[in-house]
Amino acid sequence: MKNEERAYRPELSTSELVAAIRRLLEEQRLAERLLCRYLADLSDRVDARGFDVMGGFADIYHASRCLFGMGVRRTRERVRVGRALRRLPRIEEALLDGRLAYSRVREVTRVARPEDEAQWLALARELPMRVLERRVAEAGGSSGREARTSEPAGVTWTSPDTIEVRLHLRAETWALLQRAMEGARRAAEDDALLADAEALDAVARDALARQAAGESSAVRRTVVLYECRTCSRTELETGAGPIELGAGAAAAHGCGAEVRDLLTEGRIERRGGSVPAAVARAVRLRDRDRCRVPGCSRRRYVDVHHIDERSRGGVHARRNCILLCDTHHRMLHERRLVIAGDADGEIEVRDAAGQRLVDPLAPPDATQLGSGGGDGARLLAVMGGRGGWDADALCEATGLTFGAVGAGLLTLELAGRAERDAFGRYRRRPEDRR
Repeated sequence: MKNEERAYRPELSTSELVAAIRRLLEEQRLAERLLCRYLADLSDRVDARGFDVMGGFADIYHASRCLFGMGVRRTRERVRVGRALRRLPRIEEALLDGRLAYSRVREVTRVARPEDEAQWLALARELPMRVLERRVAEAGGSSGREARTSEPAGVTWTSPDTIEVRLHLRAETWALLQRAMEGARRAAEDDALLADAEALDAVARDALARQAAGESSAVRRTVVLYECRTCSRTELETGAGPIELGAGAAAAHGCGAEVRDLLTEGRIERRGGSVPAAVARAVRLRDRDRCRVPGCSRRRYVDVHHIDERSRGGVHARRNCILLCDTHHRMLHERRLVIAGDADGEIEVRDAAGQRLVDPLAPPDATQLGSGGGDGARLLAVMGGRGGWDADALCEATGLTFGAVGAGLLTLELAGRAERDAFGRYRRRPEDRR
């Protein structure tokens, strides 16, 4: 599409508006179809030729997140649809000419086969969406239901402190969870009726307490709070990003907790043998149990690794140990990544071509944001990877006036660095976080 066709044109006539919307919908259908097909082709190539095809990414999902900003769920769905469309030409044609929306194509491709394609095409065009979903679930049997329950939970920020979680559970799993929530309600000391969110909180706390019995220092099995020595503000580390806690909430979560001072924790150096437990614990706490390579931040399959290899004289020490995911650890040993620096301070990561990898969450240079860039950079730094920010929340978090926040947000929107959702809440643009 030409640049002038991408631009918004105000004051179009009614006929021009109708034509523009039709053209955009046609382009959207074509883009959805090609995205599914190309992702399926790329996935097949990875399956056939292995790890090296993706330049060191672990799989199609890891590559899709890092290269395209697409989550696992979205990638998995489009790969599946792309593979199904290869043998369902009528359904693919219906998508392209607008007879079927992508949401309906996504549903029927779960169960449609070449021999019954015409039947499913007719049902997809005639049935209401809820009825179609039920018919697909019935036709898919246990495999269809299992495919849904294997999807990762969808997480959306509804405010800087709350998230909405969407996931598919088997009916028996939900029954077990309800029994556990009822048990938490009965065990509540004040006999108050706990809301579902409060009951889930109690169930999670009980589960963590059992898992961490005798292993209270294990970072992976505890809730970790980070308190700033200078300003005394406290952050709670979550799977969706850190959130700042108020003084009361921080005191409640930290009451009776084991305290680890990162200024002194694990300050030993040793050669030979395995990594001392104190060093490994300090490294996990310092790196927040995430891969340190810019643009990765994976939490699964991460472990402690050495910047200077032990075979070349590297020691077990905090300054020489960082967390890396299995993919980047392999790339490091294959000399496709070079990491240098002090792990307790600044590290430098370069690829095989010598190009330095930059942290995508670092606040941008103010000169890149135009006028008011200083406030814009401050707003981006506060928003981080979270969404759900309204102007009042940003005023409270940054200390800026309402006018300064409004001007900074407008600058960021015009620069393509921030966006609003349907409820007027702000977030950093996903492509800006990569």
